[in-house]
Amino acid sequence: MADGEVRKIDKEQGKVTLKHGPIASLDMPGMTMVFKVVDLKMLDTLKQGDKVKFAADKVDGAFTVTAIEVSK
Repeated sequence: MADGEVRKIDKEQGKVTLKHGPIASLDMPGMTMVFKVVDLKMLDTLKQGDKVKFAADKVDGAFTVTAIEVSK
C-alpha cells in the first residue's frame, strides 16, 4: 500500500488524481498523477484533501487503483 493525498475526483470518468509517494510494486517514484479506479463505488467515500493508503496496478494498460482507504 502506498501513501497519497486525494487532489481531484472525477466520478464521470471513473478517475482520481493522487499525489503519492513511491509505489514499489510499479517501480514508480512519488508524483501527482491520475488513476482509473477498478470500482466506481471507491470514489463515494473520498473527498479532496483526504490522506489515503492505496494499492495500484496496471490493468488493461492503465494505472488503476485496486484498493483505497482513508488514513486515520
